[in-house]
Amino acid sequence: MDREEFDYFERLFHPESIAFIGINEGSLFYLQGPLVAGFKGRIYVVNPNRESILNFKCYKSVLDIPGDIDFVTVTVPAKYTPDVMRECVEKGVKTVHFFTSGFSETGTEEGKKLERELLKIARKGVTRIIGPNCMGIYCPESGLSFLPGFPRRPGPVAFIAQSGALTEQVIYTGRLRGVGFSKVVSYGNAIDLDNPDFLEYLSEDPKTRIISTYIEGTKNGRRLFETLREAVKKKPVIVWKGGQTERGAVAVSSHTGSLAGSGNIWRAALKQIGAIDIRDLEDLVDTYVVFLKNPPPRGRRGLIVSFSGGESVTETDKAVEMGLEIPLLSRETREKIERMVPAAGISTRNPLDIPSAFFRFANIAEVIKVAASEDNIDYVIFEMLDRFRSFAKRFRGYQWYINLRKSVKEAADYIKNELGKPFVMAILPAFSEHEAIFLRKFYSARGISVVPTMTRASKAIKRMIEYREFLERHGED
Repeated sequence: MDREEFDYFERLFHPESIAFIGINEGSLFYLQGPLVAGFKGRIYVVNPNRESILNFKCYKSVLDIPGDIDFVTVTVPAKYTPDVMRECVEKGVKTVHFFTSGFSETGTEEGKKLERELLKIARKGVTRIIGPNCMGIYCPESGLSFLPGFPRRPGPVAFIAQSGALTEQVIYTGRLRGVGFSKVVSYGNAIDLDNPDFLEYLSEDPKTRIISTYIEGTKNGRRLFETLREAVKKKPVIVWKGGQTERGAVAVSSHTGSLAGSGNIWRAALKQIGAIDIRDLEDLVDTYVVFLKNPPPRGRRGLIVSFSGGESVTETDKAVEMGLEIPLLSRETREKIERMVPAAGISTRNPLDIPSAFFRFANIAEVIKVAASEDNIDYVIFEMLDRFRSFAKRFRGYQWYINLRKSVKEAADYIKNELGKPFVMAILPAFSEHEAIFLRKFYSARGISVVPTMTRASKAIKRMIEYREFLERHGED
């Protein structure tokens, strides 16, 4: 991407002026979004049928607005969009986002014709189009937001999606898991600006560490995969492909008017270029959490630490079935651990089943640190029980619980910072959903990756490993 193109996208996500055409009570959230998000630029409203909305003067046309306009959101019915587009091109608007639906996603020739007309008008000037049939742009750093409830604090993750409602869900779920976003785009039918355009920019964007995208289909598969291939070399790219089944492909056509393509072909292509293939929202956010807060694992050999012998065995099976390794600890390490905790009812081979170490909170951190220090351990998955707090209140005293939490944090910091190995915590809401949520927030706020189950921890770590292995194989390409 050349400098001129990069500067265009920088201005797109950081506009100095925005206008809303057709805003009324049903689309008022678009105007409220930047107001609540703290947008510092100029805001204008165009509605020829109103004098004012939310104390903003309503202009009859975008041509009546004084000064330049960087970004416009259009909410008028589809049949009026060509006239609006002509005025935006005449005004020299840099980007027009069409929230309006009723185009190719309807499957009608009229809808497809409208899209062709909009694009033809845009090509007469410098104006670019996002959409139609989409939610638009969210950039917390600039205060550009298409809903008033989005977080104001930015983060290092970018998300590009054809689906508007799914985009909202990703942002809200990310917030609950401590994930912040640099840039988010809902681009809908993509008659002009498409997924590869945003991928190229985000791969160069210094504010973005992880790129993720939800794709239903593409009009130019070759360009998309070439762009993905180049982006993957610079930073992790997570791809969530919708419409991989025959029935899902039918749903895609009615949603954004896209051609979905075979699921098997997509998966094979994504693997070949090193993109991270995920299947659902849980996978997506787990991958964010684990990638953001950990160094890359050096290999596939993991340490599992659990309070339950049965669960540790089944989780070992699942990890091995995924292609991970759970190696036995050396005799020397096992003897060190056995000197630290009572021998009855424990297993020190790996997985570690050491319930007594939890109740000797001073030992749990040392046990994990000793085991994780082995050269044949590349990462740690640690299970924390949500019922410890209730147990402490009844039997051990609250200070025991506080010390246990501190001890686990100490072990995580040592493993990540001193050993340079990933540490992922699994907290299953087995006893108290409220306590599980509290623990997840507690550890997430302290820089620890937290997922709901050990199986999901293994899946996310596997993705880190596969991405590192891909970069190593193609480092000289």
